Formats: sequence, C-alpha cells, structure tokens
Amino acid sequence: MENVPFEKNTAGDPVVWLDRLATVFRNVNPNVQNGEQHPCQEVVMEMWPTLSQTFQKYSSDLRVMEHCCRCLRFAVRCVHQQSAPLLSPLVEQIVSLYATHGHSCFLYLGSILVDEYASEPGCVGGLLAMLEAFTQPTFILLTQPNGFRDHPDTVDDWFRLCARFLQRAPVPFLQCGAVNTILECGLQACMLDHKEANSAVLKFFQDLVEAGRKQEDQPDFETRRTLVDTIFNTHGEALVANLVTAAVFILPQYMHHDVAETFFQIMQYDRPKFCLWLETKLKVLPTKNSGGVDAVSRVELVEFHKTVTQAERTKEITRALVDFSRFFS
Repeated sequence: MENVPFEKNTAGDPVVWLDRLATVFRNVNPNVQNGEQHPCQEVVMEMWPTLSQTFQKYSSDLRVMEHCCRCLRFAVRCVHQQSAPLLSPLVEQIVSLYATHGHSCFLYLGSILVDEYASEPGCVGGLLAMLEAFTQPTFILLTQPNGFRDHPDTVDDWFRLCARFLQRAPVPFLQCGAVNTILECGLQACMLDHKEANSAVLKFFQDLVEAGRKQEDQPDFETRRTLVDTIFNTHGEALVANLVTAAVFILPQYMHHDVAETFFQIMQYDRPKFCLWLETKLKVLPTKNSGGVDAVSRVELVEFHKTVTQAERTKEITRALVDFSRFFS
C-alpha cells in the first residue's frame, strides 16, 4: 500500500507524529554507564515496526521519507549502539527503497549508521555492503546528462556518507570495490557550482588525504598510506586539474576557500607532486578570456604557481585563486 492520502499538517499527516517522536529522542539524554541498558532501547525497538511500515506506505513521498529518516537518526543517536538489533533490517529496507525511489535522505541516514557502528569490526562488512548497494543507483543517477547539477542533494549526502567511512573505517573503505566509482564521480562533482554539494565533495577529498597522513602511530598507518598513495598516483593529477578548471571558470569566488583547502591538504601530503600537477595544468590552460583577448601572461602563470606552491596557509591560496580567476572573467 503506497501513496496513502493525507492532508498536510493535520492529525492524519505522518510528519506531525514523526517530528514529535524525533523531538523526544533528540532531547532525552540520560546518563547511562557502560554495561547498562539505555532506558530508551526497548522503546526504539518497539517503535521500529511502525517506522518500517511508514517507510513502505509513503515510500514515494519525499517529505515523509525525509522526516522518517530524521526520526530514526535521533533514535539511533539517542541509544547509540544499543540500536544494533534494527541495524540489519533498517539497512536492508533503505537500500531497497533507495534503489526504487532515489531519495537522498536514505544516504544521509546511512552516514549516521556509519558514524555509530563503523567502529565495531563486526558491523563494517554490512555497512560496506550497504555502500556498494547504494553505489550503482547513485552512479546511474549522477552520470545522466546534467546529473550532478540536477541532483545536488544526492551529491551532498553521497559524499558525506563516503567521508564518514574515511573517518571511521578508512582501510576497509579504501579496499572496497566501490571506491573507484566513487572517485570517478568525485572528480566530476568537484566542479559542481553548488555550495553544499561541492563542499561535501572537497571535504571527502580532504579526508582522503588525511587518511594517508594522520595518526602515524596507529597500526594501520602503513596500509592507509599505501592505499592513498595508489589512489593519488592514479587520480591526483586529474583532481588538481579539475579543481583549477572549477576555480577559474566555474565556481564563484566565495567557493574558492574549499578548493584552496584541498590544495593545501594535498601539498601537506606530497608537495613535489602537487607542484608538478599544477604546472602541467597551467601549461594547457587557455590564455584568452571569454572575449578572445589575451587574459594572462606567462609571467602571471609562473607567479600564480609560485604563490600557491609556496603558501603556508590556506588563506594565501584562496587569495591567489580569487586574483587569478579575475584574469578570465
């Protein structure tokens, strides 16, 4: 049974009740000691069948689905890993619904589950299976003509989900079968003129760099470093080239900071390679502006390269990108 009719903001509107329930879970924060059962755990488990039915009944209604996911978000956040019994059926249902309807709120809810459960080794396999099941419909949606531009919420939630994996379970994520598809999407999505979506994509790439650079004292560091090295040797040059194109020709100046931060992180990881990749891109950059007039000289290209590659702070790179992009406006 789908498309159950109701009047918005009345007692028959499921969103009214979902929001009330979400408010309860959002504001109940008892002090629970290790080993103690959370007082809301039984309530969450009793509530799940009703929420599951809501998912099925209103699956084509984006508004209801968003509020149902929001309610589950606060329920999971409330009891944390004591919501484990609903993890498997919840993942199974949102994967199925996403494949059918493509609502990006299911990706967002998936990122909450990763945040809560990826630290548990026994849950990582199931979460990765969820990610891989999400990957194909996402890739199909975004690679349609104008797919990235027409679905910025999907780009935003998709790359937030991937960033959560990098933060919580980097090695399993970097070894999973979906990672190359995710990177290919990211290389295109980093040129999207949409603030939240673009920011999520660049945060993903920044977290990718950090996965190969931070926490050197951890036992998985060498594995992480090797995996990130392989990715950057394959995709690093294209990433830098696309970001230069984005900053110079596509993105408004107020979005240059995230590009600058990504450049800065890459330089922290491997400055010599970044210098080479940036030089390679600048050599093939069109030197005429939109009016067909010479926009930038070789001296100005060299100066831009020098300013960026010698920068010690993100702010310096941001200023250089803003000034450089003005040559082409």
